[in-house]
Amino acid sequence: MLEIDGLEVRYQELRALQGVSLRIDEGDLVALIGSNGAGKTTLLNAISGLATPAAGRISWQGQPLAGLLPDEICKAGIIQVPEGRKLFPGMTVQENLEIGAYSAGARERSRQTMREVFNLFPRLDERRKQRAGSLSGGEQQMLALGRALMARPKLLMLDEPSLGLAPIVAADIFRIVAELNRSGLTVLLVSQEVLQTLSISKRGYLLENGAIVLSGAADRLLADQRVKESYLGL
Repeated sequence: MLEIDGLEVRYQELRALQGVSLRIDEGDLVALIGSNGAGKTTLLNAISGLATPAAGRISWQGQPLAGLLPDEICKAGIIQVPEGRKLFPGMTVQENLEIGAYSAGARERSRQTMREVFNLFPRLDERRKQRAGSLSGGEQQMLALGRALMARPKLLMLDEPSLGLAPIVAADIFRIVAELNRSGLTVLLVSQEVLQTLSISKRGYLLENGAIVLSGAADRLLADQRVKESYLGL
């Protein structure tokens, strides 16, 4: 579904990504873990067309993404939920959701999709006329996720969805992500919450200093001594 081979991204003289290769198959829930500054967000931005690769290849359903604009990549079905949510705080919950259904195909099914989003997040239904900026952090993350779902993604990329949330709220977000994957949605999950992330994932990649240093089944990564010592404090 998505294949990355030898990806390199530079910011002036700094190599943010170096020789990154990974694969995401349809129906996967793939974890991308690593410390802050490892290059995780840069990798997502490169997939989304927000960062320009200096070398390497990104293919989506057998076709190269090189040269496509971010909106064209979104229309192809790759949707990113950015770190920090990036909502429109002065607009209502419903208006933020409606913006997510911007492509022609998504607009045609927007009413049905919005019902599905409200079923998934009943609190958003209760607050549909409330301004996004007045929501709690957990509710804003639900809204950011709901807005992405309005685009009817084929691949959903989540960047630190639990950042700044209370543990019980973060656990709920991870539960919902796992539920979406069980329903058939392909997910790339980026998070520093290593235990929770790998616990719901099928496969994982460990990114350190812009390079993939470990990959494989999620349970194998959880059992790896390097992961235990550096990311789980064991």
